[in-house]
Amino acid sequence: MSRPATDSPLDDLQARINTFWNWRGDTRQPGGLAIRNQQELQVWMEVLRAWLPAAPADAVDLGTGQGFLALVMAALGHRVRGFDVAQAQLERAREFAANVSNPPVFAIGDAIEPPLEPSSVDVIANRNILWTLLDPARAFRNWFAALRPGGRLIALHGITNANSTAITPEAKARDEAAYAEEVKARLLPIRRLPTVDPALPLIREAGFGDVAVHRIQAIESFEKAFENRDKTWLVITAARA
Repeated sequence: MSRPATDSPLDDLQARINTFWNWRGDTRQPGGLAIRNQQELQVWMEVLRAWLPAAPADAVDLGTGQGFLALVMAALGHRVRGFDVAQAQLERAREFAANVSNPPVFAIGDAIEPPLEPSSVDVIANRNILWTLLDPARAFRNWFAALRPGGRLIALHGITNANSTAITPEAKARDEAAYAEEVKARLLPIRRLPTVDPALPLIREAGFGDVAVHRIQAIESFEKAFENRDKTWLVITAARA
């Protein structure tokens, strides 16, 4: 979801995270990582339309996973690339993209240090990766640098509220191994919490303006009706002046 291992003290920690997300994303069944039906796609399209520029724009989905957000932006007519460090997830994303008329381009890439030229894209978006970043301040600085003047940041954070879903023993064990205390100590303190407030000062320090947080009740209502899941969805929007 975030970055591949490099020659740094964070190598081992990042390798654990990468291993978990390769396992987590190695499924062809639509679920929380992929668009499940046309109604879900329409709900997300209507939500994102308000924060995206007029199509076609150059948009990037960082930590794309199985391509959920990239496919939504592509359905709105944008030129989209999706990057992730989990190869298994990218394989699923490409399979889903093969069935659409405006497929995103997917490639290996680091959410913290994305393979983007300075001032080269109009939108940087992500979904459920804020809490995975081992160096969030550096990520925000790099995202700011990659945006063109007037470019937009859209960072979505969704959490399942307590006691509203089950987790298998294997998934729980793998999650705990990947997100041990030494990893969690480096992350934004928002994991499984309905807040993005700790990210806001770092986003402003990176140079972004017009920083705002919105609650997305349309998506919450859809997921409640579709699978009786009680979730909170928040989005940070910001711009490069």
